[in-house]
Amino acid sequence: MKKLFFTVIFFVLHFAFAQKPALHFSSLVVDMHSDVLNSHLDTGRNIEHFSRQGMVDLDRLKMGGVDAQFFVLWPDPDQKKQMGMYAQAVRVLDTLDALIDRNPQRIALCRTPDDIEKTVAQNKIAALIGLEGGSAIEDDLGKINYFYKRGMRYLGLTWNDSPSWASSALDETTPGWQGHKGLNDFGRRVVRQLNDLGVLVDVSHSGEQTFYDVLHTSTKPIIASHSSVYAICPHFRNLKDDQIRALAKKGGVMFINFYPSYLVKGFDAIYQHARKRATEIQDSLKNSGSGETFDRAAYIMSKISGIYPDVKTVVDHIDYVVKLVGDEYVGLGSDFDGIPIAPHGLRDVSKMPAITTELLRRGYSETSIKKILGGNFMRVFKAVAR
Repeated sequence: MKKLFFTVIFFVLHFAFAQKPALHFSSLVVDMHSDVLNSHLDTGRNIEHFSRQGMVDLDRLKMGGVDAQFFVLWPDPDQKKQMGMYAQAVRVLDTLDALIDRNPQRIALCRTPDDIEKTVAQNKIAALIGLEGGSAIEDDLGKINYFYKRGMRYLGLTWNDSPSWASSALDETTPGWQGHKGLNDFGRRVVRQLNDLGVLVDVSHSGEQTFYDVLHTSTKPIIASHSSVYAICPHFRNLKDDQIRALAKKGGVMFINFYPSYLVKGFDAIYQHARKRATEIQDSLKNSGSGETFDRAAYIMSKISGIYPDVKTVVDHIDYVVKLVGDEYVGLGSDFDGIPIAPHGLRDVSKMPAITTELLRRGYSETSIKKILGGNFMRVFKAVAR
C-alpha cells in the first residue's frame, strides 16, 4: 500500500512538473500581443479574476508565468463611422489605465526595460502598450506623440485595413486592390518619428512591400509582434524566409502567433467554410421555425478536428525560425483574445508553460529557452528604447 502511495505521488509530481517546469517560472516571459482589452469592452467580462471566458485575465497571466504582457489598442474599421479610429484607441487605452488603477498591487504600466525589471522583481505583471493599426493616428504625427506619452511602445503600422500611408498584407494580396503599395513619404516620416521616440516599429499585418520599405527606412531593429512562418503555413499574414532573414539581419525579432489559421497549411479555408456552413444551418433552422437545437461550436470542431494544431505546432514555427536564423530572433506573440480559437494545450494564457515543456522535450538549452521566452524582446527593446 505504501509503495502504491509513493508511486501515485511520483506521477502526480512528475505530471505537475511536466505542465509547469521550474525553468518557465524562473525566466522572464513576455507575450507581445493580446486583445484582452477589446474583449473586455465587447463582452463586459471581468478580466481581473480567473474566468472560463476568454483567454486572458490577471489571474491567468500569473498562472501562466507571464511576466510582461503587451496590451493591444485596436480600433475597429467597421466602427469608424460611430467612433473615429483615434477615439476608439483612446477608449481602449483608458480601459487599461482603469484596470491598473484598480489593481496597483498586481500590475503596473511599464515604459522602459528598467521598468519591466523592477516591476517583475516586485512580483507584479508588467503591462506594456502596443497600438495595432496606424489608422488610429489619423494622419497626424502629433497623435503618435500622444500615445507615446501615455505609454505606447510599439506601433503596428497596419491592421487588415491600410492607412493612407502604408499598405497591409491583406490589401497587397487582394486582387484588384488599387491602393499605393508600401510606404509613402508620410509613412517614412512615421517610421523615423518612431525611431526618434524609441518606439518599436511593428510590421505584423504589413504587406510585403511595406515590410521592405520599413527595413530600408528604419535606423533601428523592427519587430513582427504576432506573425508565423509562411514556409510552414502559406497565409498572407505570415513571413516568408527572405523576410525573416532580413528582419534578423537588422537585429529584429518575430513573435509567433498562436492562431491555427496561421499555423497549419490549409486550415483557414476549412475553418472559414465550416463557420459559413454553420451559419447557414443556424439560419435555416431559425427560418423553418424548428425548435431543434444546434451546437455551432461542436459542428465547426467536427470539421477541423483532423488538422487541429497543438503546442507542438507552435513550437514547430519557433524551431523553424531558430534553424533558419538562430535563437536570438524569435519569441511569443499569442494574439490571445484576438483569435477565436487557440491550439490544443494552449487554450488560454494559463497554459503558456506548455511551450517551455515542449522546448525542453526537443532538447533546447536553458539559455535558448530564456531568449525565446523573453530575452529576445528585452534585447530589441533595449536597442530601440530611449
